[in-house]
Amino acid sequence: MPNTRPRYARINCAIFILLLATLLVSGCQPSKGLSMSRNYSAEDIFTGPQLELARAIESNDMAALRRSAVGVDLHAQGRQQMTLMWFAMMQKNTDAIRTLVELGVHPSDDEMDGMPARTPLGAALMSEDTFYLEAMLDGGLSPNDAKDSDTPLLEKAVISSTLDHVKLLVERGADIDTKSALVGRTAFDLSTSGTKPEVAIYLLEHSSEPNVRTGTGVTTAWRVHLRIQDLQPGPLRNDFIKLRDMMIERGVEFPPPSPVEMREQMRAEGLTPRVPPGHDR
Repeated sequence: MPNTRPRYARINCAIFILLLATLLVSGCQPSKGLSMSRNYSAEDIFTGPQLELARAIESNDMAALRRSAVGVDLHAQGRQQMTLMWFAMMQKNTDAIRTLVELGVHPSDDEMDGMPARTPLGAALMSEDTFYLEAMLDGGLSPNDAKDSDTPLLEKAVISSTLDHVKLLVERGADIDTKSALVGRTAFDLSTSGTKPEVAIYLLEHSSEPNVRTGTGVTTAWRVHLRIQDLQPGPLRNDFIKLRDMMIERGVEFPPPSPVEMREQMRAEGLTPRVPPGHDR
C-alpha cells in the first residue's frame, strides 16, 4: 500500500497556511480573533522550550514569556514553519507581538513559504487593521525600518497598506521624503502611481516634497498628469485633479515637462540621466 502520509501532510500544511492568512488579513480586533485561532494550540505546533514560550503567549503572560525567553532561539520553527512571532500574530496577541520585538525578534524575519505576505511585518502591512503594526512599533520597530529589501517601511505601506497604516507611521516619526535606494522614489511619488490618491493627498498635506524627479527624468507631476489623462470621469479622477491642484499651489508646473524634456534639462545641469529602453535620449 503506497505511503500517502507526505501527501496528507502537504494538504494539511496548505490548509494551515490558508487559515493563518485569513486570520491575519481579517480586520477583526484582537479579542475577537483568539477563539478563531485556538483551532491550533501551542501543543499542536511547538515542542521543547518554544512550547513553554507559546503557552505564555496563549495565556497572555508576558512575565513568563520574558522569563522563559532567556537563552532560547526565538526564531526556531515548529510545525508548518510556525515561529513564535507568527504564533503571536495568529493569536492576535498584540502584547506578545510587542514583547517579542522588545526581546529582539525583527518582524521582517521568519519568512513562511506559501504566505502572500512572506513575513510577519508583511502580514501586518497587509492586514485590514493597524493593530499588528502598532504593536511592532510599540516594541521598538523603527518607523523608518528598511531591513527587508532596503525599501523604507513607509513606502511598503503606500504599496500594500491602507491610509491608516500610512498615518500611523507618519505619526510615529517616519521620514516622509526618504528615497528608496533602488529607484529613488519617495512614498509620495509612489502613492501617485496607483489608486490611492487619498494617501498622496495626506502625504502632501504633511509637507512631503511635491515633485520628485527620478534618474530617468520622470517626475511626480508627470505621473499625476498621465493619471488624469487616462482615467474616466469619476471620483478617482476627481481626487487626482484635487491632488494636481494642491501641487500647483505648492509651485509645481502643470502641464509638466515630459521625461524627454526633463532628461535634456538634466544634461544641461551636468547630469547623466538613465535613458529607458526604446528611447534614443
